[in-house]
Amino acid sequence: MNTEAKIKRIELYAVADDHADTLPWAADQEPLLHTNNIVRIICEDGTEGVGATISYTENDFDKCIVEAMRNIAPGMIGKNAINTGAINAWLANRCNWGGLVAKSPFDIACWDIKGRKANMPIYQMLGGCRDKMLSYASTPMFETVEEYIPFIDDCIKHGFKAVKMHCPCVFERDYKLVEAVQEHYGDSGVAFMLDTAMYYNQQDALKMAKRLDEYGWMWFEAPISDYDTKGYQRLVRETNLEISSHGNCLLTLPEVANALANEVWSDVRQDATVCGGITPLVKCFALAEAFGKPLEVQSWGYTITQAANLHVALAHNNGKFFEQAYPYENFEYGAKNVIRTNKEGFVTVPDAPGLGVEMDWDKVRAASILSYIIE
Repeated sequence: MNTEAKIKRIELYAVADDHADTLPWAADQEPLLHTNNIVRIICEDGTEGVGATISYTENDFDKCIVEAMRNIAPGMIGKNAINTGAINAWLANRCNWGGLVAKSPFDIACWDIKGRKANMPIYQMLGGCRDKMLSYASTPMFETVEEYIPFIDDCIKHGFKAVKMHCPCVFERDYKLVEAVQEHYGDSGVAFMLDTAMYYNQQDALKMAKRLDEYGWMWFEAPISDYDTKGYQRLVRETNLEISSHGNCLLTLPEVANALANEVWSDVRQDATVCGGITPLVKCFALAEAFGKPLEVQSWGYTITQAANLHVALAHNNGKFFEQAYPYENFEYGAKNVIRTNKEGFVTVPDAPGLGVEMDWDKVRAASILSYIIE
């Protein structure tokens, strides 16, 4: 393998698909507009790599992440993309108000280049524990309980063996939803999860957790604020249910280690496109394993986001399910090859080196609301 891939050019795109559904996650939200923030890195020898992160905002598409990326990109020029450890350490020390979210796609794009240069998919470079895993459909929020049932039926028809509910995040309404889902599917063999996006107080969270525990649901995600460690400890202590964090707040290794050491969560929830890239996500998987905990990747996002998280998940054994935002079409714009769950309920990465994702750059440029080229 040629061990040098000097970065020559970086392209940044904030891509907005006007035709995608707007998907609120809670009853008090405006419809959310999703922006696919893409980094394309081109090396002197012509090797390319891509990385991305999603942002979701009310009222208009987001431009903040790409603006933050623009301040990072010039320092990447001339660096050897294959040295992912050195690049991630450099990224960590950049002064940038976009935080880890704006830095993550650069790390991911360098791993894509590394895999392409080695002619290997990333998950095999990282160890290759498996080549497929079960996935779950991550639903939008619906206004009524009645709308969820045909949607879940469709998920099952398309192969999903598990479904995570995004709900109104109002306890009384969510409770009715759980009861209805349990009545319809309690004996189906389909696994269910509930995500309440940190909206509950401790009392309502405990009531819901005990009900989900009684019904044997797979996990309860983001029941309360990720910063309410005492509340999380109580949920873990007083139920046998898997209690999962929101996955967007406590992102660094010291924060995760502290939470695990203090038995704040039953698992770890992490996302390569949010926590700093593939490099720290690999370390986080090892940290979770050291504490005997699963790491359930958060991968709500477009195809590049899906690929980055899936590769790392397949390189490890301590994760049960992979998240797929459904319907798929809302998150596939610009990708020539996509990631979808098969009829047996499993998901695999594209059969190609690196991330394996190929983008239609004409489509990307056509839908970009903001773009920059740095050389």
